[in-house]
Amino acid sequence: MNLDELVNSIGEKKHKEQLAVWVQNWKHDHSDVEALGELIEKWQGNIWFSNQECQNEFYENFQKFKSEAIEGISGMTVNERLYWFGLFEEWDNSGEKDHLRIREKLHAHA
Repeated sequence: MNLDELVNSIGEKKHKEQLAVWVQNWKHDHSDVEALGELIEKWQGNIWFSNQECQNEFYENFQKFKSEAIEGISGMTVNERLYWFGLFEEWDNSGEKDHLRIREKLHAHA
């Protein structure tokens, strides 16, 4: 499950839309994958799911994503990193300056 799939896994529309905005902002800023993990944890700590099952499912999905993508990033190729963090489109539509920003965000220094 990549980052975009994680967001889409949220069963409550209001929360899905809110986290999608936070994630989109992260994709365009200069913070890295560790900051993304902190951002999602902060978001999750400040919202209330109306359904405990939805909350538990998101928590499990996030923990799995965090373990596989954020903590496992050092063993990935650039393409794998772009996939896991939903950045293929941004990469393809950007120039050298943004490529450098994305590489730094994903700890994929040339």
